[in-house]
Amino acid sequence: MARNLLQLSHYEAEMVRMPSEERDGKVIEALRVVVFGPNFPQRAIDPEILIGRVFARRISISSNQGSIRGYFSELPEEGQSIRVRYGDSQEGELDERFSRKTIRPIPKDCTT
Repeated sequence: MARNLLQLSHYEAEMVRMPSEERDGKVIEALRVVVFGPNFPQRAIDPEILIGRVFARRISISSNQGSIRGYFSELPEEGQSIRVRYGDSQEGELDERFSRKTIRPIPKDCTT
């Protein structure tokens, strides 16, 4: 259990196209999740975003440290908890659960 509470306010989810991690030149569809809060510090411990027990990949923190984003290659299950943590030192969980209804789709005119 984390020793310090990380405050989280809300999340946004959208489908995106991005290069596959295989470095084979393929483009895949993935779910990008952005979690917002007052402060996501850059630390020696890499942060994690979890929906249920599934970990996001390619985590990054915004330059103003007000949001953190990650990518899921498969859609998480409906109703799972959304958490951000820094090892066992800091963790936060949103009251709001993950819902596939909140996912913004890829625009129809987006071809690449």
